[in-house]
Formats: sequence, structure tokens, C-alpha cells
Amino acid sequence: MAVETMQSGPNERTANYTDKLVPAYIKDYLVANKDGMSFRVGVAIDKRAQIETRTKAVLGGENVNSILYAAYIAFSLEVWKAIVVGHLSGTAAVNEVALLVYKSKTRGLTEAILDKVRDEVFAIPAPGAPLGTLSLTEPD
Repeated sequence: MAVETMQSGPNERTANYTDKLVPAYIKDYLVANKDGMSFRVGVAIDKRAQIETRTKAVLGGENVNSILYAAYIAFSLEVWKAIVVGHLSGTAAVNEVALLVYKSKTRGLTEAILDKVRDEVFAIPAPGAPLGTLSLTEPD
């Protein structure tokens, strides 16, 4: 007995895509989802502001030149994106952050400060350190 699959061909996929380009469809979709979209954007903006504030606190404590703040904040936002948006946790998160630290270090940032941002803003252990109960879904 042959099992039929639900694969659509290129013509069907193109037709489905074209149907969604109708202005009335787009308007209806946006009207129906506006509240949820606005809420998600607001949450993301709040989280970004929290991360930036916490990163600035670490940088201020380390007497980092203010001209370098943008680079360190970019590092923090890359870590946040990799973990939260990429849904990473455990060893995968630790390894990804280690790569981001290495990348930022090669761009001229100080590794000790990057490590402090990693530890204090995101509570991610250094590579090789025990993971314990690593939960990286949300920064405090």
C-alpha cells in the first residue's frame, strides 16, 4: 500500500504565495495580529533596554572608555540573540558565547571585560566550568 505525502509542487506553492500578496489579505492579517505583534515588539525592546543597562553597569564598574560602550553593548546583544532567539541552552549556549567572546576579542575588546559581561549580565559559565542549573531563556 502506497502512502501519499502532502507535498505541494512549485505551482501550488507559488499560487499560495501569490494569494498572500493581495492587499486585502495583508490588511486583514495585520489588523488581526496587530496587538500580539505590538506586545512582542514591546517585550523585545524592554529586554534590550535591560541588557544595555546591565552591560553599562558592568562597563562603568570596569572604567571602560565610553567610546567602547557601543562595541560591548553589541557583544551583549549578540549573546542575547544567540541564546534567546536561537533557543540555545547548556553546552551549546556556553560554546556559542565562547565563540562570540573570541570574535569580540579579535576585534580589540578586552577578554576580561567580555567575560565579566558574560558572567554578570547573562550568568553563563566559562567553557569547561560546571553548568549547574543553567537556564538562559530570560535575563533578569
